[in-house]
Amino acid sequence: MSSRQDFGPERAELEAVLGCEAFAKSPSLAKILRYVSEQYFEGRADTVKQYSIGVEALGRPPDFDPRQDPIIRVEAQRLRERLKRYYEAEGSTHSIVISLPVGHYIPQFTRRRVAPEPSAASDAVATPPSAASAGAAGRFWPSWSRSRFAVYSLLVFLAAVVLGAWAFSGSKLSRWTTGFIHQMTASASVSEDSHAIRILAGASKPFVDRLGRTWSADRYFSGGRAIVEPSVFIARASDPGLFRAAREGEFSYKIPLKPGSYEIHLYFAETRYGPRTAWGGGEVSRLFHIQMNGRRLFTDFDVYSDARGSDIADERVISDVRPKRDGYLHLDFIKAMDYPFVNAIAVLPDPSGKMRPIRIVAQDHNVADREGHIWGADRYVLRGRIAGVSPVVTSAASPALYAGEEYGNFDYAIPVPPGRYTVTLRFAETYYGPHNPGQGGVGSRIFNVYCNGVALLRNFDIFKAAGGENRPARETFHNLGPNAQGKLEFWFEPVKDYASVNSIEVVQQSR
Repeated sequence: MSSRQDFGPERAELEAVLGCEAFAKSPSLAKILRYVSEQYFEGRADTVKQYSIGVEALGRPPDFDPRQDPIIRVEAQRLRERLKRYYEAEGSTHSIVISLPVGHYIPQFTRRRVAPEPSAASDAVATPPSAASAGAAGRFWPSWSRSRFAVYSLLVFLAAVVLGAWAFSGSKLSRWTTGFIHQMTASASVSEDSHAIRILAGASKPFVDRLGRTWSADRYFSGGRAIVEPSVFIARASDPGLFRAAREGEFSYKIPLKPGSYEIHLYFAETRYGPRTAWGGGEVSRLFHIQMNGRRLFTDFDVYSDARGSDIADERVISDVRPKRDGYLHLDFIKAMDYPFVNAIAVLPDPSGKMRPIRIVAQDHNVADREGHIWGADRYVLRGRIAGVSPVVTSAASPALYAGEEYGNFDYAIPVPPGRYTVTLRFAETYYGPHNPGQGGVGSRIFNVYCNGVALLRNFDIFKAAGGENRPARETFHNLGPNAQGKLEFWFEPVKDYASVNSIEVVQQSR
């Protein structure tokens, strides 16, 4: 799989794009695309910021301030639109697609399989990308994120019928059928709970995130001030849009709730303090207390320390919370060292008193399994890359859960409240095997998996565990508990070639 690090095809695609008429007439867009791409090729993607693009790519003076001059944000949006139009027309047959995800300045090079000339019956069906994809996954299928959950349940049912017919007849799935199944499941979105309250602190208008959840503008607060955060890449974030604004100062929230049990999620990202920020600092630069219904929830809370750095999403979850007798949930943010802040608050009804199950697929969109459960797009992960896979794992109960992989040397930090958890990891070897791009078999890929420093799997071989290529393997672990930062942290450590995982499920055990 070392070929994944060969950027020859990506560089060739970059030159093809820059040589087209659309970019020849837009030199500023061409300069930005070349700069961010070269930084990516040289392994310096983490240094790409609005300031560096302005100064190094566009020749702005050293005193250039992106907070005062929005030129980079404007040009980046133009670049996204220009790339989109290019691959819809002139570049529609290219095997590599360059994109610039919203909220990011790091380009993605997504490999896709170019299908033969389609027939009339298959014109609308895309072909999933190759398992050997070197680029982080792009949007392979249309996203109907705001449609009703019932529609997706029906579509998933139809996909299951197709799979069942295939299994019964023993025939091989056609490319059209394969694409249909992926398209149906990839379109699934999170079903909005009409009783959930999601607040984007400091925001002046509602926001729909990439998981399909609607967040209201800031409300129910008193004190503090609304601030707009720098537009930077936020690691581990389910959607960087959740961290574009914040409420800062000493402030409170008084949220009206009906009687019952609730699950509370608090979202933070420290963008002010850190070794690469203008303010410098790090741990202990900002400390504050959080009270819930008059009870101290966190003392001297340090977002930078909790998240292990700046520009990293930090989420804390509190379960079995009930409103006070006055019918409100009271949250108080109290200064200790520098002012408190919060980026977002979610209040989710949970009559069971347990955390809602967390289901994650290593894909950039939500999918639904055969039981109607929604699996959210990839999140909570640091390092690693996601890629679509083309072999359909048809022997799995829900093939859509294996349609993408996270690979590399990476870790997930999944926020949970105190308790014990059952975690299921799903794998499928879709790169190595006699009929797959990497050839090989047993021993081609070996890695370890740890949870909060304790080994769960040692020298794990997906091919061996599954009994062959393109077959599902499940590993389930019970009685796992969070660390002191309220996280189940899973580290996937390569031994031979890259580690890989397709989906993760976390369910709280009965007390």
